[in-house]
Amino acid sequence: MVEAEASGPVSIANLARDQWTVQSVDRPAVVTAGLWLDEAIAEHREELAAEGLSGPLTLRYQLDGRDVDGEIRRVRSVVEELHERYRRIKSADTLARPERYALLERLSAARVMPSEMALMVGVDVQLAERFAGDDEEARIARTLLHSMTSDHRGVDA
Repeated sequence: MVEAEASGPVSIANLARDQWTVQSVDRPAVVTAGLWLDEAIAEHREELAAEGLSGPLTLRYQLDGRDVDGEIRRVRSVVEELHERYRRIKSADTLARPERYALLERLSAARVMPSEMALMVGVDVQLAERFAGDDEEARIARTLLHSMTSDHRGVDA
């Protein structure tokens, strides 16, 4: 099954007995063999060009003569979609970073503990600790400050 979108030559790359064989569908006499797929493809492109076939090479894949191209295309499509989603998420993260960091700075100045920042904002505690110090130390400090202010309230001056 050759994809309708193939605008250049189509070839089949088959791995059998630890060797790749790349054969042109358009010109079956153009066959390239090699141990490494990337090298076999590069040489095959040169051989196709020498035969006057140009344009982007579409490869279909086989293992020991069995078609695995559909599986490879499905998985590759998912991987490409994941890469694209990651790129979009990374871009959004980069755009939101200054606002997020400014908020964490304000929360830190208000003595919000890192674990509380994580709970409120949805960031990792480790990130919040970059702004407010170690969470356990912040707990100790707040406990001490609270007990000091509580002790002074009960004393008449």
